[in-house]
Amino acid sequence: MISGLIMDIMGLHRFAFHSQVGYTWVILAFVHLVFNWGKVKAYWRHRFRLHPHQDLPTPPKQLQQLEHTQKSDRRSLFFSLLAMAGGFILGRLLPTGQTVDFSSQKTDGGMFYHQWSKLGYPQALRAILNWGEQPARYKTYGDARQIELPDPKGYQGLSLESAIATRRSQRDYLNAPLSLVDLSRLLHLACGITHAPGELRAAPSAGALYPLEVYPVVHRVEGLQSGIYHYAIQQHKLELLQPGDFRAAVVTAGLGQNFLGQASVCFVISGIFQRTRWKYHERTYRYVLMEAGHMGQNLYLGATSLGLGACAIGAFLDDALNHLLGLDGQKEAALYLITVGRVETG
Repeated sequence: MISGLIMDIMGLHRFAFHSQVGYTWVILAFVHLVFNWGKVKAYWRHRFRLHPHQDLPTPPKQLQQLEHTQKSDRRSLFFSLLAMAGGFILGRLLPTGQTVDFSSQKTDGGMFYHQWSKLGYPQALRAILNWGEQPARYKTYGDARQIELPDPKGYQGLSLESAIATRRSQRDYLNAPLSLVDLSRLLHLACGITHAPGELRAAPSAGALYPLEVYPVVHRVEGLQSGIYHYAIQQHKLELLQPGDFRAAVVTAGLGQNFLGQASVCFVISGIFQRTRWKYHERTYRYVLMEAGHMGQNLYLGATSLGLGACAIGAFLDDALNHLLGLDGQKEAALYLITVGRVETG
């Protein structure tokens, strides 16, 4: 009971089920005292000799009851100590499956995570408990200059079947700018709000928690200053974070892949993990990466339907890209890079 309460006070959410058991035992102990209050008072009166007739000889019947109570106390103490010792021994001897030696060159951290995050009945039951607080649904930069985007709706491009059939990764881009309306449509198709009542978006999300953010690094877009932007999804606007030419910085972060600087726009998809973690616990990283894939495919198909070329990149220097966007790399981190630009049409 005490260890469960300590777990809750210290905020060790992984043991939240343990803490709930602790509180349950507190309630049961209180109920037990209420229903046995007379016996408890009688016991403590005898223990501290508070009985007004303590000098009188104890009747044989009460003496037998007292001896029986003392024997029960000794048995309870013995079994409690035995249970504590048994729990300690089992905890030391039984394998937990949670230990891994990351110093070994053969260690596969991804496989370790995959095994660790598998669902079982205990994990499924623990899903009713939260890991910390739920963060804000939307991220905005209050001091950033906001840029209105054109209405993205109304365009009818390729059919879904044609877009899927013709989608290819394209790395050769023309030295021509994207239109602002094309950028608006791409952002809306990637993750824009498509169902206003529930603020549901174009890409699916576990529990509709939407942990992903999009940062367009603009190189060439008509009527838009080059720089790093953040897509304010709720308002369908762009927020200017840093003006300037960041082609060299993006190429460097992308391990020298030059087409990152030739594209009109580089879309950086990041994840705010706590948006999903508070509800889905160990499965969080799986879900966030799945959703990055959903959004990436939306960008691919949207670009194809608009007659543009796109290419997804997973190989980049995490720290360099996070630093470029001003992300801490822990609470929020860059996950995916997707370039879009004009291409020659056959």
